[in-house]
Amino acid sequence: MLETTLYHLTYASLIVLSLGIFTSVSFTALAHIFLVIPGVYFCFKNYRSVKFSKTSWALLGVVVTIVLSLIFNLDIVPRPWATLLKIKYFVIPLLGVCALHAIPPKYFTNRRISIVLNLFLFATTVASLSGIVAYYTGYNYLRGKASCHPDRACGLYGMYMTYGYGLSLFMVLLTGILLYRDEVKKWIPTWWMGLAFAINLLGLYLAFCRGGWIGYAVALPCFFLKKNKKMIMALVTISVFLVILAFNFFAPLKQMAANREGSNAQRISFAQTAIVAFKERPFFGWGYRNFEPNVKALKEKYNIDHKYFGGHAHNNYLEHLASTGIFGCIALVIFSLLWAYENYKRDDLVSRLTFPFAISFIVSGQFQYTFGDGENIFLIMAVFMISEATSVGVFTQKSFPESQK
Repeated sequence: MLETTLYHLTYASLIVLSLGIFTSVSFTALAHIFLVIPGVYFCFKNYRSVKFSKTSWALLGVVVTIVLSLIFNLDIVPRPWATLLKIKYFVIPLLGVCALHAIPPKYFTNRRISIVLNLFLFATTVASLSGIVAYYTGYNYLRGKASCHPDRACGLYGMYMTYGYGLSLFMVLLTGILLYRDEVKKWIPTWWMGLAFAINLLGLYLAFCRGGWIGYAVALPCFFLKKNKKMIMALVTISVFLVILAFNFFAPLKQMAANREGSNAQRISFAQTAIVAFKERPFFGWGYRNFEPNVKALKEKYNIDHKYFGGHAHNNYLEHLASTGIFGCIALVIFSLLWAYENYKRDDLVSRLTFPFAISFIVSGQFQYTFGDGENIFLIMAVFMISEATSVGVFTQKSFPESQK
């Protein structure tokens, strides 16, 4: 009875993630509440049968470097213990791997899987549709307020960058679902996949996030990397042609790509600031999430341009380099590369979706701090949790103890 309840709690967390990732970060936090008890319980009970992958251990390494960066910077981090609690974004998904691993495969019926996937598709598409309407009318009717930006779609978020980069990662998954529709159509109708793809692609375009588009474009050939190298060459050729065409004939895209000298210069200044911050504190950085509060002072100290513009490094790896030092940056690089590599080596539906997703995460993370953005972390870590759970045996009988078969 207890374990059945824990199965239901774990499944409820997946439903919350499906409904909340692109609609409400506060609602999505409920998924963590649902996951904690099943995760802790099954991690202790089945610690011998759960064999964490190298990727999971690397993520644990990221967590350790975050903790160390705070311990060694207690004197300059304003609220170190409150900041420490933010490791929940990484620890709870690791616990979630244990929870998913413990659920008998027969629990995940086609109906239950279909509910989670269709809710995710529905919630995200509604969010994008709301943002598209707000882009053209100036008012987001679902949020009950003006659009967050006059010239860029924001979905249901209050920040277009968060929406654009998160949606680019989502579009990688949705593209894969379309490519593998014969395997997925038992859960999602093909017409619904196509409609959701069209609406969300328009939302991604209207967000005008260059790094998000680059991450999405680089991820597309990865779906064919193992089996069809000629297809990759064709995709690259077509992509280059379409980019040239769009650059010359679509004014908004041309503006997105070429007419942002101010934005480019600001990003360069953030990168320069991250580097000097690292040089000052190379081993453990300035403390997790403590680089951004010190950016203006560092710019002033080293005479870096755009002194009055604060913010994060707009790069996952530079941000960790500045805030958690060389050890934190290396840990994040190892996690990113292992996540992509281990899913590349596998050959199941989840890994075929996750490998391009991980590549997109690496590439788009060069242009935005997605690994510290609450809304985007929920998406990234949800995909991580499911991909890791499948790698250690969920949905198969062979990895479960006899008592659970």
